[in-house]
Amino acid sequence: MITILALTACTLSTVQGDPTVAVEFRVSVPAGTPKDSAIYLSGNLPALGHWRADGVKLKRHENGRFHTTVSLPEGSAAEYKVTRGSWATVEKNTEGAEIANRTLSVSVPTTVEIEVARWATPSAASGARTPTRTGNIKFHHDFASRNLNNKRTLIVYLPPGYEDAARRFPVLYMHDGQNIFDASTCFAGAEWQADEHAQRLITAGRITPIIIVGIYNNADRSDEYTPNRDDRFGAGGKGPLYAKFVVDEVKPFIDRTYRTKPGREHTAIAGSSLGGLISLYICAQHPDTFSKCGIVSPALMWNDGRLVRDIEERASWIKRVRFWLDMGTAEGSDLDSFNDGIARTRQLAAVFKDNGLTAERDYRYVEIPGGHHNEKDWAARFDQLLLFFFAPD
Repeated sequence: MITILALTACTLSTVQGDPTVAVEFRVSVPAGTPKDSAIYLSGNLPALGHWRADGVKLKRHENGRFHTTVSLPEGSAAEYKVTRGSWATVEKNTEGAEIANRTLSVSVPTTVEIEVARWATPSAASGARTPTRTGNIKFHHDFASRNLNNKRTLIVYLPPGYEDAARRFPVLYMHDGQNIFDASTCFAGAEWQADEHAQRLITAGRITPIIIVGIYNNADRSDEYTPNRDDRFGAGGKGPLYAKFVVDEVKPFIDRTYRTKPGREHTAIAGSSLGGLISLYICAQHPDTFSKCGIVSPALMWNDGRLVRDIEERASWIKRVRFWLDMGTAEGSDLDSFNDGIARTRQLAAVFKDNGLTAERDYRYVEIPGGHHNEKDWAARFDQLLLFFFAPD
């Protein structure tokens, strides 16, 4: 339960020139919560940790409740959950099932009262979830970027048949890499099952064997996955640098390290939400590198749809790329920012059609009745994306 109360004692302030609003969060935890537990908020905005599970630590009151006050951009749309420091111990509903992100439209100083019904239960005594990786998986930890001046993990799926030293393979690059193969590392415990889907389809001969490269996100996700700033979210604009990171640093490393087919005709990129947005942007900037673009539940509302408008004005490149585009009809029930998700994906599909692309050959647009904005739903249709891009000729 969330109750929002006006606070008369708090006032508007500014951070780096942008107006912000003071928001106090008060959290009640379930009976039986270990007394030494640390409680955190994790959310989409920089002040909420950019979806780090331990984004903002709350202070404990003598009455056993927890609280913190953060400054959020005025007019922003906050999305968040409560955790005990990891996604293995994120809040759940009374039955122990996943809950939608909590949301708040930030306009005036407020207090948010939160009652956590139940915590997720770690699957092992160590507190870590059981890994669910399938097939031949390789890790490259602390992969450094000159363009972004940070490090992250790359995770690589190698297909059946990779042991044949004479063979080379197409590559699919994916964002939010910790979410695609392994429930032990992914957001809220749900993975794309990209490895299971690929293994099954390759073994059955329904797709050509491919390498899948997952690029982990980090605390700068909202900045790195967006081509420009959106003041409503108080973030954005490192997309051009992230694109250079993928094209000039990640791809050359993968081509040196693994037996890839490096040409554009064998190279794809895909992602969901902001990952779908940045996939579209990267293909627009680098059509000589990528021939296939997976745009899953994309955050096309970013900066009031500027990327789609830019593509409408400069669309000649799209004839060189094959697109998967989709959106669930219920995604707005998960995130207010996706209330117009269907309208915006239809707009992008119309841009494809109006510029001479043929549906089911050059692009596929799918609306999923009742589809939600989460990894479970993306996993349910990921095999169809693989079939559209990699089915044998």
